[in-house]
Amino acid sequence: MNDHIPVIVCIDVEPDPQRPDPKKAAPWRGFERLYPYLQEFRLHMADTTGAAARLNWFWRVDPQIEIVYGSADWALRQYHAEVAETVRVGDEHGVHPHAWRWDVAHRGWVSDYGNPSWLEHCLSISFKAFESIFGRPCESARLGNRYFDDRVRGTLENLGCLFDLTIEPGEKPEPELPQDYRSMKMGPYRPSVEDFRKPDTGRSEGLWSIPLAAGVMSEQGLTWRRYLRKYVSSSGPIPTGYGTLRLWEPPELVQPAVEETLQKLERPYLAFAIRSDVLQNPWWGKNCRRNLEGLLKQRKARQLMFCTPRDLLRTMGLPVKQPAAKVVDRKPQVPPGHSPQVLAEG
Repeated sequence: MNDHIPVIVCIDVEPDPQRPDPKKAAPWRGFERLYPYLQEFRLHMADTTGAAARLNWFWRVDPQIEIVYGSADWALRQYHAEVAETVRVGDEHGVHPHAWRWDVAHRGWVSDYGNPSWLEHCLSISFKAFESIFGRPCESARLGNRYFDDRVRGTLENLGCLFDLTIEPGEKPEPELPQDYRSMKMGPYRPSVEDFRKPDTGRSEGLWSIPLAAGVMSEQGLTWRRYLRKYVSSSGPIPTGYGTLRLWEPPELVQPAVEETLQKLERPYLAFAIRSDVLQNPWWGKNCRRNLEGLLKQRKARQLMFCTPRDLLRTMGLPVKQPAAKVVDRKPQVPPGHSPQVLAEG
């Protein structure tokens, strides 16, 4: 078996605020700060592993971006130099659709995942915007707010998507994040058409789901940090127990969990996701830097291969077959008091 351990680092490239002012097309300062850092850190990855390091960029090109910036593909055009540079070195580019809809009555953004027609529209807009810039169908996706269901799987496959990295194993449902991933485990699989949580080993075509890295994080030795985080930080309590491993959490929790996860997996791999504004938050930024550096100090660091989803599947000996893309371009059902256009505000 191949000795390489694939590592997928996903960057969700999006506006700094989740609810941007629809009349202020502000630059994405978080991305502008993160990009040079990752370009420099890429060199350390290559020095440690002895191979070129590839990253994975998932862009917001959905209706919210269209409303605020006048075009869904605004970021891909605004940061065309960075896009061209990363394409040249073999990075993967995909989409990171959110289901934000402007609510005219409340003059604010609504995260409308409960409207299947609107969500399908958001996916379709994202894939069209991607293809308009790259001149090819989009193959990779990561949905916002870790949302996924059977309709999403079907829509992604109809759009020609090959790889999805939305699933966050171990995560329980929350009021604004209803998906229940507590039973999910790591390991690439083709989802069943009846239940996306279950692998269908009989499927030879369609989407590959690649769950993010998960493990058991112990709170031992971090009591004081948990106290501060609970009562002082707006980021909420530090999670412990089995769940998705996030690079912006304390390395004292993340690094031991990473080592244990690599030891337990029959086919070891890692997959992490970070927001493009991670360095804007001092707590998150410091932890993220330390965790990335910690990966290069793991016992098996020289075996790590920072790669794309296609590279991961090839390394694991798993087949990739391009599904036939179908155009999905239905008009979304717009509930009363909602509008995909800010113009209705006057």
